[in-house]
Amino acid sequence: MSELTIARQAIAHRGRRLEYFTIVWNSLEGLIAVGAGVVAGSISLVGFGMDSFIEVTSGATLLWRMSVDSEVESRERNERLSLRIVGICFIALAIYITYEALSDLISKTAPKHSLPGIVLACISLVRDAPPLTGQTKSWPRDG
Repeated sequence: MSELTIARQAIAHRGRRLEYFTIVWNSLEGLIAVGAGVVAGSISLVGFGMDSFIEVTSGATLLWRMSVDSEVESRERNERLSLRIVGICFIALAIYITYEALSDLISKTAPKHSLPGIVLACISLVRDAPPLTGQTKSWPRDG
């Protein structure tokens, strides 16, 4: 095997590990956000949780794409399909948020406060802050 092939395999392995972590994190984040959002009647919190599930879908399609990456001919087709799946999820989320927001606006319903939602938002902000501040290294780190 060439050095380029070995390097590509090492990068792909690290990418898979990172994607598995991301899927687990976003699954937990989504469950907490949707649960807290339903209890508080918060469209934004439910939407945040649904976005986490879309990220799980995106991560799963990325893992699928990586598993068939060696087939050069089908790479582009798989990429288009992956983008379509994630795009449909985002459109569905936008429709849901629009519907719920209009319903709450018409009925003049306000969400309740949600301590779990606030804690989750703070944790997510800390987790997402390194890329936002230009920091190049973030967790999880390889040991």
